[in-house]
Amino acid sequence: MDRRAIPREVGARPEGFPRASWDLPGLELRQVWSPAVSFDDAVLAQLPPGWRLLMFQDGSATRAMAVLSGQTIEAEIVEAAELREEPHAPPELALLPPPWLRRTVLLRTAAGAALSYALSWWNSASYAGFLKDPALPIGTSMARGRTEYCREVLSLFLARGGAIDRRFDAAGPFLGRHYVMYHGERPLNVIVEIYGPAVAALLDPTGFYPRWGEVR
Repeated sequence: MDRRAIPREVGARPEGFPRASWDLPGLELRQVWSPAVSFDDAVLAQLPPGWRLLMFQDGSATRAMAVLSGQTIEAEIVEAAELREEPHAPPELALLPPPWLRRTVLLRTAAGAALSYALSWWNSASYAGFLKDPALPIGTSMARGRTEYCREVLSLFLARGGAIDRRFDAAGPFLGRHYVMYHGERPLNVIVEIYGPAVAALLDPTGFYPRWGEVR
């Protein structure tokens, strides 16, 4: 689909964006941006500067949210499951040899505010080698291990569904991204992050949450 043909007018619904090429159980995903779309695209013009910086930076989002909130960011482990088949993952999972481990967490401030819901896929051996303390957020664990890494952001998307509404105690759609984390030239994991409304209060004094269709 030609992204330039997607409606940009105020009031456009998430249905105006193409479905993502991959899915997650119980969620509808609509793609907002991919590397084929320039950063001056009219859709991204609706994304405030703080959100653009958070979504496209290649450092630790956990670290950024800790600095902005002034609080420690904690990981609530929802699941850590070993897999040999995985129908619900971005296509970049093919970069990692099986068996895989899928880790699902909810990141919260120390005060309990739910900031993001994240899924990561690892080669099982790499997971054990790089995450010395799996109870920590990935960025925190990698920083403590002095592990150098970078992120290649591959999409921004809108996610909606009852399961994610319950995670954030709010109605979606919610903004997310997916990327591959590299250690040197080696692909280390594939990560999906979906951000909750509590992040808006950290990035924008007005608390604006970008949903592409609501008037700011």
